[in-house]
Amino acid sequence: MGSDIFERALEKGSRCERLSRKEAYGLAEAITPDRLHRLGVAALANRQQRFGRQATYVFNLQINPTNICGSGCTFCNYAASKNAPHAYVLEEPEIFEQVERLGPTEVHIVGGLNQIWPFQRNLELVRSLRNRYPGLHIKAFTAVEIDYFAKTAGLPESTVLDQLQAAGMDAMPGGGAEIFSDRLYRQHWKNKTSPDGWVRIHQLAHGKGIPTNATMLFGFGDTWNERIDHLLILRRAQGQSGGFSCFIPLPFQPGAGNFIQNGPTPLETLSVLAISRLVLDNIPHLKSYWPMTGLETGAAGLSWGADDMDGTISEEKIAHLAGAVTPVGLARDKMLETIRTAGFMPVERDGKFSPIGGEK
Repeated sequence: MGSDIFERALEKGSRCERLSRKEAYGLAEAITPDRLHRLGVAALANRQQRFGRQATYVFNLQINPTNICGSGCTFCNYAASKNAPHAYVLEEPEIFEQVERLGPTEVHIVGGLNQIWPFQRNLELVRSLRNRYPGLHIKAFTAVEIDYFAKTAGLPESTVLDQLQAAGMDAMPGGGAEIFSDRLYRQHWKNKTSPDGWVRIHQLAHGKGIPTNATMLFGFGDTWNERIDHLLILRRAQGQSGGFSCFIPLPFQPGAGNFIQNGPTPLETLSVLAISRLVLDNIPHLKSYWPMTGLETGAAGLSWGADDMDGTISEEKIAHLAGAVTPVGLARDKMLETIRTAGFMPVERDGKFSPIGGEK
């Protein structure tokens, strides 16, 4: 019976058809080497129907104004207390200098939960960036930060989003979702937004016309059933509000002295990508996030369902403070070479996933 369900799920998924809940769970049962290969074949067929051989990337800049954060997540090596040796705070002129020097198409703004960079200061940063760089795509602030801004500024979440949108925010990143498991939430990040709260804030943004990404952190004690549950919750939420642009699975980076010695293997990461592509029929894009998968696995992910490699990500700090060994920035030429070597056609895109100037 299990084999029949797996076969049916592969056939339907390879044709971009919706999988039932039972079929979604069936994809992750007993992943043998043969099944792993066949998952990849089905996910590749799915992404080729959607995007052909095209693989997109964006010239982006990660802006992390500070890593001082009081949420106390057990898995985070990025966050710091105010007096920690690796704590830092950027000032506005430093941020503007980075944008001016690098000239990115998109900025991605994520910081810690603190009162050094509170809501009003972040709001003014967005407004200043919009005024200085009218064409810049500003993707900013996770649902965790929106929740924190609302609580600390004494404003409804809806008002926080309205003010950010009026200041020039174009989209929201998908960070802070972790994995939609109450078990792991209570154990690892109980001081910040719950899984239900994360979904609610993203759907609130969708209702205002603000597109968002979605993520899933995996490989830190989660089960395959919890991963499938996460995907199905996202699929249902997308059916209701329709605002998720992209899904990004994030393999856990253990870092030094963490509670887990090793993160997911490359093959486990590829299997998560493949199953995500087959289950998430209504989220258009799937990102192979090379700063956390590694460049080689990130490129291989294009053959396991992903259609996007994210971007050059200059100045990225979060994954690297967590222990990622990938380069902090990736030049355009290296990105083009990586995508071509993987057998795909590189296409630069903007923050809305629209091509810029065709094939490079």
